[in-house]
Amino acid sequence: MSLRQIGIGAMGTTASAPDLSDGVMHLNMMLAQWQRKRWLVPNLIDRAFMSTGKSVYYVGPGGDLDIPVRPDKIEAAYARLLNGAPQSVSGQFSQSDFDGDFLVSEDGLNAGVQPIDYGLEIIQSYEDYAGLGLKALRSWPNYAYYNPAFPMGEFRPWPISAPDIWEFHIVFKSPLPSSVALTDAINLPPEYWDAIMWTLAARMAPSYGQEASPTVVANAKAALTTIRASNTQVPTLGMPSILTPINNPFYWPGLEIQRL
Repeated sequence: MSLRQIGIGAMGTTASAPDLSDGVMHLNMMLAQWQRKRWLVPNLIDRAFMSTGKSVYYVGPGGDLDIPVRPDKIEAAYARLLNGAPQSVSGQFSQSDFDGDFLVSEDGLNAGVQPIDYGLEIIQSYEDYAGLGLKALRSWPNYAYYNPAFPMGEFRPWPISAPDIWEFHIVFKSPLPSSVALTDAINLPPEYWDAIMWTLAARMAPSYGQEASPTVVANAKAALTTIRASNTQVPTLGMPSILTPINNPFYWPGLEIQRL
């Protein structure tokens, strides 16, 4: 259908095998780009792994958090003091499915005990993490830095937490399908179908020596706007702890002045 919007395979003709092959390649490249944009991903997922007392945990295939695709960034993170509760059990994780975060009744919250969750403030850059003077400090975790290394990302909590009593949760974008074959169904919400068709048509037009028509471009923008309106989530505005030192457990009077 995308090819037909630019005149390939229209009016009783049939798109050739190379046309379809190129279209599938463009589709996979386009979905890989969409994966990195929060407003183009239908949902976030929460995955958990136990603290073992390490300073670095690997996220990705075969890592401490073993998932098929390493996230490019984490949207949020928290540490759960189990307080005697069982470890959370992850639900099914698939590139083409959008299942629940955890198996029903096995998310660690229905065991007769009350684990306590503490939000971790995300350190936004490696430069800021490098500025921590005592990286080996072992105490109550309050911060976390995520380095999106490839093929496995690096999750660095700080201070380093004790093993076995803490469970780390990271929240990241659910992966979009990125290895679609010609006959595969695309398991995405229905509003994505229109966006994929028109955006893919605009993307492929230069391959056939033409500019995408104003109609194709307008429809692609309208479809993407619908997805943006559906997916946008605005967190509550909060002040960085450095600007509210009274709430910062690692605040010493005069520290900010000395830094300035």
